[in-house]
Amino acid sequence: MSTTPTIDDSSSGECSALSRRIAFVGEDGVGKTTVASLVAHRLAERTAVQVTGEATTLVSQRTTAPDTALGIEWTVADCPAGPEAIDERADALDIVFVVVTPDTIDDIASYERRAALYDIDCALVTNRFDESARERLRSIDSSPIAERIPECSEVSTATAAGHPPSLPERTIEAILIEALQPDAQSPEEALDALDQGNRSIVNVEVDPEYDAASLVERFEQAGYRVAKFDCNCRCHDGHVLVRIPAQ
Repeated sequence: MSTTPTIDDSSSGECSALSRRIAFVGEDGVGKTTVASLVAHRLAERTAVQVTGEATTLVSQRTTAPDTALGIEWTVADCPAGPEAIDERADALDIVFVVVTPDTIDDIASYERRAALYDIDCALVTNRFDESARERLRSIDSSPIAERIPECSEVSTATAAGHPPSLPERTIEAILIEALQPDAQSPEEALDALDQGNRSIVNVEVDPEYDAASLVERFEQAGYRVAKFDCNCRCHDGHVLVRIPAQ
């Protein structure tokens, strides 16, 4: 499935509303609601987001501007346990994130097969992994890992109290990058892909050679919509994502 955002022609505005519909799936007890809430809470700080499932007890949807996330309307679905959850909402999903713990590594394939059946993109979010679990996961052929969630007492405390969780000194935005455009390009390649219409969204890593401010200025001057997203990688300082404005 392409990473072209869904076009919602039902929008009453002058431009069609761009949307991205993501779901968090997995077995019982893996932390789907925690991860969905982390993502939805961060999105609500940046843009419009609708939330479904148990995560609604921790995060409220946001429907108002301002927007600092490319003007894309997001839906975050916190799904019931089991791969059947994909069947029930396949027509309303762009990508599924399988939340995995060390005890559920063997269950990954069943979710990947369901996603593939409907041509839905699939990525993993690992939760509560130790080194032995990471080695086990590396030994199998599986979907890309979008994010790794560490053990965090602050998250557990927040969710137990019914508050939106957050990860101290870490960001959850790599999941958003995975949902929008995971493949990074050089600024020249990205600009050419947009100009030629080969991609509707491009991804450029921020590093010492290409700082965020200059990248944002370059793409904005070319007439594109730009936003910076952070990640937890040590080899670069986040990503600048750029999209073609809605017509």
